This record gives sequence, structure tokens and C-alpha cells, in this order.
Amino acid sequence: MGKHSTKGQIILKRDRKLEVVYRAMPPQSSLEEHMAKFKEMYPEDWQSLVYRYTEHERHTPEGQPHPMLEPTQHLLNMVKNYYRKTNKVVARSKREAHPEAQPEVVTEHPQPEAHPEAMTEHPQPTA
Repeated sequence: MGKHSTKGQIILKRDRKLEVVYRAMPPQSSLEEHMAKFKEMYPEDWQSLVYRYTEHERHTPEGQPHPMLEPTQHLLNMVKNYYRKTNKVVARSKREAHPEAQPEVVTEHPQPEAHPEAMTEHPQPTA
């Protein structure tokens, strides 16, 4: 890159900041609410993310793909990855954020329904 490289970590101490955001949020709040809280609690970091995106956009040659995700998507990925890494439970959408809605039980690896004509394995003989 040129004289002013735009490489490096955009948000310093992000895990610590995301932990503070997580603790500030009520249970069953959605990812979107966590992102909004992050923007509220750390406006300088949000602005640096937006600034970095515009700098990449400015230096990207015409016809070349943009090397960075949009700031909102970047923040969403950052939040999701942190919560996945630390096993934090966060609702994925507004629908899941309401406790009065009955949660759907999903198994670890759901099996597709087996149709006899679609089976590829041969049945094992019984002994």
C-alpha cells in the first residue's frame, strides 16, 4: 500500500469492550441490540471503523472489489464471532428476543426425513 497503510486492528481491546457490552445488555436481547449498544458505548471505535472503510473505498482502484466489509456487517461479524468464541447466548433476531415466544428445540445435527426411495444405504440384515 501507499504511504499511509490502512492495515492493522481497527478496534483495540475489542474482546474486553464486547464483554462490557454483553454485561450491559438484558438477557434475550438480539444481536442488533448488542450492535447498537456497542455504537452507543464506543462511538470512537464505530467512527474509526467507518473511517477505515471509507479510506479503503477511496484507495481501491476502479473495477476492483472492495477489500473490507461494510462497517455494519464488519461489526455484526465481530459481535457474532466473539459471542461464538466465548459461548455467550444472544438472540439472533427480534423474534427470538421475546421470552413469551416458545423456543423451538433444535437438535445438534438434525437429520433429514428419510424417504424409502431416497435412501442410498442398503438395509443391514438382522441377526
